[in-house]
Amino acid sequence: MPEKMSWFSFARVAARALLQFRETRRKIIFYTIVALLVVFALGNWPLASWLEEIPGRFLFYWAGCAFLSIFLFLLGLYDFLRIIKEYKDARGRLR
Repeated sequence: MPEKMSWFSFARVAARALLQFRETRRKIIFYTIVALLVVFALGNWPLASWLEEIPGRFLFYWAGCAFLSIFLFLLGLYDFLRIIKEYKDARGRLR
C-alpha cells in the first residue's frame, strides 16, 4: 500500500509540472503581474484608510505585496535561466 504523499513532495511535483513549459511559465508570470498591480492599486486607493487604522493590518498587507514581488522576481529569474539552458542545448545540438 503506497504511503501518503507529503505536502512538500506534492508541491515539488506540481511546480515541476507547471514550470516545465515556457508558455505555462509566461502565463503564471503574467497573472502574477496582474495580481500584484491589482493589490497595489487596491491598497493605495480604496483600502488606504482601512489599512491605516491598524498597524498589524498594514504590515500584513505589505508583507503580502512583498511576497508577490519576490515570487514574481524568482519566476522571472527561473524563466531567464531556463531560456539560457534551452539556448545552450540547442546550440550544442547544432554543432
